[in-house]
Amino acid sequence: MELIDLGLDWDFFAEVDKTDQEKILRKDELKYLILAFAIVGSITFLLQLLAIYYDSEKNYSHLTYSTTMSFISTWIEDIPQIIFAVWIAVISSELISNVQYVKASYAIVEALLHFGVSIWQLCCKSEKFKYKRNSNCLKTLLVLDLIGGILILCASVFLLIELLFDNFN
Repeated sequence: MELIDLGLDWDFFAEVDKTDQEKILRKDELKYLILAFAIVGSITFLLQLLAIYYDSEKNYSHLTYSTTMSFISTWIEDIPQIIFAVWIAVISSELISNVQYVKASYAIVEALLHFGVSIWQLCCKSEKFKYKRNSNCLKTLLVLDLIGGILILCASVFLLIELLFDNFN
């Protein structure tokens, strides 16, 4: 799933970079922010792969690294990316590309799946959080990650509504 998200982030940057809409062309800082967070997304993607690998090497006896990287990815990459997508949708007069619909729809599906997995981990995998003394910290990260997922879900629904509204006007 994260690979699809990464591809959509880079495609979104490419679409913003090549648009001819005047309102977006005047916002160079926005284009560079989207680029910066696409790069951050690439880095967090690689770190997530390493975290999953490390946790698998430990036979998933604890979820320290994957939980931490999920939290970091949600708050440092996913939330800013969806905020930029909403910002573009609000300031643009028309659809930049169909990738905006795909990004919004995918973010909704990803947030719902993320929400389900996080609840499952909190309820059914709580024994995995009893590694040394970091149990409370990991549970806090997971709850904050859940909150981030809810924010992404809300922003994605708003984005999809905004895009549909713009398309019908």
